[in-house]
Amino acid sequence: MRRLLILAMILLFHGCTMRPTPIPEPSSTAATLYREKCGICHAVPHPKRHTYEQWQHMMDVMERHARKGGMVLLTEEEKGVILEYLKRHSR
Repeated sequence: MRRLLILAMILLFHGCTMRPTPIPEPSSTAATLYREKCGICHAVPHPKRHTYEQWQHMMDVMERHARKGGMVLLTEEEKGVILEYLKRHSR
């Protein structure tokens, strides 16, 4: 029992101190736009989390969520910049 408690504490501590993997090209205009626009409601996932096709779908889903909340977060130009960034760095 004591070993399980120690293991649980180690895993909890380790999980709390882990830093997320930095996104590619962090100082680029595209990465900044991605962080600023897509990070309004949630933490931004690493681009390798999805394929490009999945990112396209996720962008549509997020846009619908934003519209339901009465928000328009992206211009068509911004959407294109973000999708191109995700395409370059997706899995």
